[in-house]
Amino acid sequence: PTIDDVWKILSPKLLNQIDSLYGYTDMLESELSKELENGRLFRLLAKLGFINERPEYENSSSWSETGDRYLLKLFRDYTFHQVYEDGNPVIDFAHVVECLNKLDVGVDEKILLTSRDEKSMLVLSYKDLKRCMNEAFNELMQKSNSNLYP
Repeated sequence: PTIDDVWKILSPKLLNQIDSLYGYTDMLESELSKELENGRLFRLLAKLGFINERPEYENSSSWSETGDRYLLKLFRDYTFHQVYEDGNPVIDFAHVVECLNKLDVGVDEKILLTSRDEKSMLVLSYKDLKRCMNEAFNELMQKSNSNLYP
């Protein structure tokens, strides 16, 4: 047999194999994208968890729940602690993912944050919240690092 004969026999099989490899690569890329998304959201949740309501700084005027930290507390309530009119909790994963994605990107969209007693209402953007979160987290990291290297 000539090389042309061999090529005629193998080419359909090679094309099927290449097609399968492309399909597998697309699936892996999709799964990697999901994991990347999960990692981004986890980092945001971790930062918010580190910042909000730190018991060791409860009586500290430099780390009280005022200013940026208070805004982040209100954002946490807006994201996770909404209730229906009858007082029952709203469990809406899509709302949580949407809020965290907007915070991660820092979009200019404005949201209304309300205190738990509903006496204070603030309007600010996700961009402002992202700045607050990053500044508060960086301050916390500096305090943490100063304890590592006295």
